[in-house]
Amino acid sequence: MFGALHARPFSYRTGIAIWPWTFFLFILSAITAGPSLIVLVVWTMQKITKRRLVRRSTLSSLAKLSSILLAAYLLCKAADTVYWANVTAPKAGFKFADFYQGAYGMELLFLELFAFGLLPAVLLLIPKARENDFLLVVGCLFVCVGVVIDRFVMTVQTLSVPVLPFERFMVYTPTWQEWAITGSVIAYGVIVFSLAYRYLRLFPLEHELNTRNQA
Repeated sequence: MFGALHARPFSYRTGIAIWPWTFFLFILSAITAGPSLIVLVVWTMQKITKRRLVRRSTLSSLAKLSSILLAAYLLCKAADTVYWANVTAPKAGFKFADFYQGAYGMELLFLELFAFGLLPAVLLLIPKARENDFLLVVGCLFVCVGVVIDRFVMTVQTLSVPVLPFERFMVYTPTWQEWAITGSVIAYGVIVFSLAYRYLRLFPLEHELNTRNQA
C-alpha cells in the first residue's frame, strides 16, 4: 500500500504499472521465510514429542532452499534499496540519511540486510552447518527474524518518518492490548496445530522412523 503513495517517500518505490517493487519483495520474502519456519516448527515438535517426525535430510533440504531464496531476495532488495536511495528519494527532495533517525537508525538496515540476511544466507548454504542442529535452528530463526524486521520497517518506520516540516520522528510502542492480541493469535495457532498433529496424519513417516529407531 505505502509503496504506491508519494506522500510516504520512505517506502515509495517505482515498479510495474500500479505495483511497486516492494509488493514483489514482500511476496518473495514471505516465500523465503516459509521453509525456515517449517524447519523451526518441525524441530520444536520433535523436541516436545521426543519423536522423529521427518528425515533429517528433509530439514537440511528445506534450510538450503530457504538460503537460496534468501540470497535471491537480498540481491533484489539491495538493488531496490540502492536505486531508491540514489534516484527515487533524491527526486522527492530527500537524502538517504533523512529516513534513518532517532530510534530507527541505520542499525535497522544493517540488521535486516546483514545480521539477519546475509549471515543466515551464507550459513545455511554450508552443508556442514546445515547438518549441525544448533546452526540449522539459528540460521532458520535468523531468516524469520529478518523478515519480521522487514515488515516492521515497511509499516512502523514508514509511518514514523516525518512528511511535513513541523513533524518529528515518531516512536511506536505497542500497548498491552496489542501484546495480548498478538499472544492470543499465536496461542490459537499453537492449539490448531496441536489438534491437527493429534488427529490428522501430518507426518506420514513418523511411525516408520520411530519404529526403525526402536528396532
